[in-house]
Amino acid sequence: MRVKQPIPAAIAVMLLPLLLSPRVAAAHEDVATLTLVEGQVALVRGPRGYVPAEGVKLKHADIVHTGQSGFVQIEFDDGTALELGAGTRFLAHIPGVVSRPPVWGPHFVLSGWAKLSVPKRKQAQTYRIDSPHFDLLLATGVAVLRVGASEAAVFVESGEAIVLEPGSAAQVAVGSGRYYSRQAGQKGVLAGRPTGQFIKTMPPAFRDTLPTRLAKFKGRDVAPKPGPDYAYADVEGWLKTEREVRRALVPLMRAKAGDPDFRAELVKNLRHHGEWDPILFPEKYRPKD
Repeated sequence: MRVKQPIPAAIAVMLLPLLLSPRVAAAHEDVATLTLVEGQVALVRGPRGYVPAEGVKLKHADIVHTGQSGFVQIEFDDGTALELGAGTRFLAHIPGVVSRPPVWGPHFVLSGWAKLSVPKRKQAQTYRIDSPHFDLLLATGVAVLRVGASEAAVFVESGEAIVLEPGSAAQVAVGSGRYYSRQAGQKGVLAGRPTGQFIKTMPPAFRDTLPTRLAKFKGRDVAPKPGPDYAYADVEGWLKTEREVRRALVPLMRAKAGDPDFRAELVKNLRHHGEWDPILFPEKYRPKD
């Protein structure tokens, strides 16, 4: 992850209204539906932790973490499906982020396995999934993404994906049957097929096409069950990742600043997420007499 510097006081004063209001409203909108939940899965929504159930609708900036036995299928209204394997950290569509060309996203995979299946449909937007190592765009087809601490890779089963590397305006086309991987700080490598290790460690459920289950939950309002309160360590990766993620989470999680342990960790790591400074020390940003 790139280390971010604290926000200068003058800039933070201008950003404070943005941090406190506009994304909160957008975060109440539904993004997709959890149609399959297996094993240990946790949902972080704003300042609270939940245990998700099948039929729960994900909202903007919801975080889904799967345990070592966890698996979920997320379905969108246009027929697109996103599967998350064990040990995956996923964040749903960040509200208010403008992409060119227009895309449905970005969604974020911080670590783990994801399989994106986008069907052919008319006048459809491209789906975008970002990771710490590269960003993936897919209009139609199937792509399997693996994200590790220092590298990431994607195998395009069908269709054609576009990969965007950090700090570069270049777009890499990854066609059907092709494999792209990138180590942190290095240029990506395009290959004719995935590595044996990639195939060996891929979640078994990704080898098949799972049936859609979205119709089962149409018209139903399924609420997630309250779960254990989460600690700073549980979301630390999200609080130290890309700026748009960090900025979206500040107004949603700001109540956690009232938790003494959480606050202490925020202050300790403030150089990684300076967006929290106006929340933690509002007196620094009050007008001077």
